[in-house]
Amino acid sequence: MQKAVEFKNSDGLTLRGFVYEPKKYDTAIVFLHGFPANCKYIVASNMGNYLERLGYLFLCFDFNGTDTSDGKFEDKLMSKEVKDVKYAIDFLSKNYKFNKLIIIGHSTGAIDAALYSYKDKRVDKLILLGGVGNLKQAVRYDFSDEDVHDFKTKDYIIYKNKNHWTYNKKLKRSFYDEFFTLDVLGSLHKFKKPVLIIHGSKDESVPVEKDPQELYSAANEPKKLIIINGADHKFSKLRQGLKVLYYINKFIKN
Repeated sequence: MQKAVEFKNSDGLTLRGFVYEPKKYDTAIVFLHGFPANCKYIVASNMGNYLERLGYLFLCFDFNGTDTSDGKFEDKLMSKEVKDVKYAIDFLSKNYKFNKLIIIGHSTGAIDAALYSYKDKRVDKLILLGGVGNLKQAVRYDFSDEDVHDFKTKDYIIYKNKNHWTYNKKLKRSFYDEFFTLDVLGSLHKFKKPVLIIHGSKDESVPVEKDPQELYSAANEPKKLIIINGADHKFSKLRQGLKVLYYINKFIKN
């Protein structure tokens, strides 16, 4: 059963999302979406629907400044998103009963997941999908040469995709600058519990040749790296998406 939910973050902003609740479950999953995606995009919705069928309580929420949640998009920071994760887990812990907690992060959501998980003892396992290792390099995955020029000369960029919820929205340079200060690999190394890293061999956003290997090297045992042959960044083809779900389910149950 899917239902809309909302809760407050540390700044008193209302964060909105969806809970997928099966009749019986022992394990809860918090899913962290990428940038500038939301809970309605293909990865989040597919994960929620299928993992509920497999018997997992599943929460996806829009980070502050994202689509349905409160906050200004132009003021977004990764560090603010990381803070939101605690309040998502608090919300689940207060309203639902479960014994295990898994965090799944996709793309920049995997950055949030790595930066947060070692700080919270409630997190039992960590799953990174299409994740990024070196942020000094990865900042160029999200921003073009034109974007970087605008950040440096105007202190902001304007999103121009008319078919996306970010259309005509401003994003300040502070988001770009902060990327260079975040230590994903160091944070991941501090997480002393099981880690699963999944990446598509045809990922068009985060190249498969480097980032997943960097994450795997930083993670502690027990850890697993899976490359899905032919999969893109969103694991958008059904067969490849089902493989991702198979490995997630296997990892959680072991």
